[in-house]
Amino acid sequence: MRGFPTDPHLWLPRLVVRSVADIRRLDQLAIVWIGLIAWSVTVTTLHFAGLTLEIYSAISWWDLLTHSMSGFGIAALAVLTHRDRVARYGSVWWVVPTIVAIGAGFEVYEFAFKAFWHEWTLQKYVVDTVVDLGMNTLGGTVVSSAVSGYLTAIDPPQPDLSSPNHTE
Repeated sequence: MRGFPTDPHLWLPRLVVRSVADIRRLDQLAIVWIGLIAWSVTVTTLHFAGLTLEIYSAISWWDLLTHSMSGFGIAALAVLTHRDRVARYGSVWWVVPTIVAIGAGFEVYEFAFKAFWHEWTLQKYVVDTVVDLGMNTLGGTVVSSAVSGYLTAIDPPQPDLSSPNHTE
């Protein structure tokens, strides 16, 4: 996919190096990174509060909230970490399948360790997994749409002057 960053196994080290370097500069990007760190802490807190306090079973939309927020946050981290490639290729849509893949990995973890927090039928688990992946994807799509819109706003497509349909 156009603009997809190379070496996904190096994404986490890149994220750490880039975030530390950007935060040390204490500029506008530092504020964005700090905001994303706060976002990540919030999502993690909501998730573990949901487990510990059994909010997931008491509030039906809690799972939707945490999954959409995590998809949004992970997509924002991916875009910010690889912003040079996003700018160079003018493409950010690689983020959506990335979010689906990361979400699928989490769902495998959730299925493997589900006995410690819920006992569902396989059918209920499949439905939950599909909905969770949909919400993760929604969060990633919101970020991709916003970044794509921003890229278009700062560098709008130029008309093809060689086109026979072009008129001035």
